[in-house]
Amino acid sequence: MATLRRTEAKAFFANERTFLHWMNMSVTIGSISAALLGVAGHGHKHWGSDYTHRAVLVRVLALCMMAAAIGMAIYSAVYFKIRGEMLLNKLDGPYDNRLLPIVLSVIMITALSITFVSSLMSL
Repeated sequence: MATLRRTEAKAFFANERTFLHWMNMSVTIGSISAALLGVAGHGHKHWGSDYTHRAVLVRVLALCMMAAAIGMAIYSAVYFKIRGEMLLNKLDGPYDNRLLPIVLSVIMITALSITFVSSLMSL
């Protein structure tokens, strides 16, 4: 059952700070994926046909990371709005978000593992 409580101003700032941290991480992941797409496109055009399979793998990985970054930005914006409404209505939480850090960790571990394994296979 939701109970009324006193909302301090620092709670609103904490909500904004959390949102900005998630947006920063989303922009970072999006930038990394854009750089990977650029390198894969350059390598595909200039390094010959033996690089084609690796370029396709890098492109797929970069597009997955870009989709994750876009999804993370949307998800963090939605939760920013939800938390703001909860703070305005002076409702007790939960204000934490346990799903997004787990999803982000799984995506990054998978991307790094694929990159590492493909690098080892090319040796």
